[in-house]
Amino acid sequence: MNKQKFLFNFYYLLVSILGGLIFIYSLLKVNLDFLYLYPLWIVLFVAFEMRPVSLDVKGQVTLGFALNLAILMIYGTWSSIIVTGIGSSMADIIGKRGWQKVIFNSSQYSISLLIAGMVYSKLSPVTEEIFSISQHIIPFVFTAIAFVVINFLLVAVIVSLSFEIALLDVIKMDLGMMVLFLTSLAPLSLLLVILYTSEPFSVILIVPPLALAHKGFENYLKLRKQTRATIEHLADIVDRRDKYTSMHSTRVAVYAERIAKEMGLSYEQVENVSMAGKVHDLGKIGVRDSILLKPKALIDSEVEEMKKHTEIGYYMLQPLEMYKDVLAYVLFHHERMDGKGYPRGLKYNSIPLGARILAVADSFDAMTSDRLYRKAMSEEQAMKELMNNKGTQFDPQVVEAFIKSWKKEKKHRER
Repeated sequence: MNKQKFLFNFYYLLVSILGGLIFIYSLLKVNLDFLYLYPLWIVLFVAFEMRPVSLDVKGQVTLGFALNLAILMIYGTWSSIIVTGIGSSMADIIGKRGWQKVIFNSSQYSISLLIAGMVYSKLSPVTEEIFSISQHIIPFVFTAIAFVVINFLLVAVIVSLSFEIALLDVIKMDLGMMVLFLTSLAPLSLLLVILYTSEPFSVILIVPPLALAHKGFENYLKLRKQTRATIEHLADIVDRRDKYTSMHSTRVAVYAERIAKEMGLSYEQVENVSMAGKVHDLGKIGVRDSILLKPKALIDSEVEEMKKHTEIGYYMLQPLEMYKDVLAYVLFHHERMDGKGYPRGLKYNSIPLGARILAVADSFDAMTSDRLYRKAMSEEQAMKELMNNKGTQFDPQVVEAFIKSWKKEKKHRER
């Protein structure tokens, strides 16, 4: 068993045992006066958990967060753990998400709610009066923060160990979106408590706003993903204008990703470089077929028009938020270390690292692909060209990283 597998199993077992013990203890502390209400809350929680919103990478969020906090404030910590533990397990079982997830999710909820409950009991006023926002707002805020932070970290660690991604990278992946989602739900959770304490059956009024919040966030993320998919599909169509460059951008993205990993870049940087590889030639949509498909060498004026594709691609992607971190890579992927590249004639480290990686990946694929005016080089010949031009055209470190990754891949193919 390798170290990563051992750490995963150890962490999973630790959370499961701790969460399980907390859940069992909560059963012993259950308030029987509220027992008849549990099925209603469990059904509502299951309904919310069955429609998770997938974030950009690995994370998910649900409306269950609003119920978690509301039940904790209305019935207490132990009741919230029972309802959430049973509801989470039922949702995972119905959704056929596997027993590992059933156990881990209910366990991490138990741990998160116990800590959140401790915060709330410590800060909330000891009073029998009608629920007052002015008295409970500060305790509520800190309770919500405690629950979100513990819940997020427990899940982030298991994702990190599962996918062998640095924990800090996992945290950065979806943190912004998760905070936005949960921040918008927190006031609705507090409103749920206020409605219940004044008239229990009035809580039904909060369901439509919660559903709308869920649907709105789901549509927003879906639109982001569809926009990205459309742009990348458009870039693929540009490649397919010429049968010799079909799938060129896909291959460049793969090469660039391997280089970035070999260089030990963060998960976020690897993702950005790969994304840039998929759209680096999008600007060729603005280049005439008579130039793009010309079967012989271009004249000077045609070369200048071809060079504009980097700037065209940059301006096409500029309005799209999901590409803001890769714009410079697209714009500068034809720059050279000696300053003889385009469009700005940048040198050395003034060229973004992602663009230097794309330059190597792009050139290697171009050299190893057939063209109308020449046959493809062998991979070994292309490697020699990269070596011969490192320091002038290519970043030496990037070339070395690519050669290492290429040798590893070649060895893997030969097995």
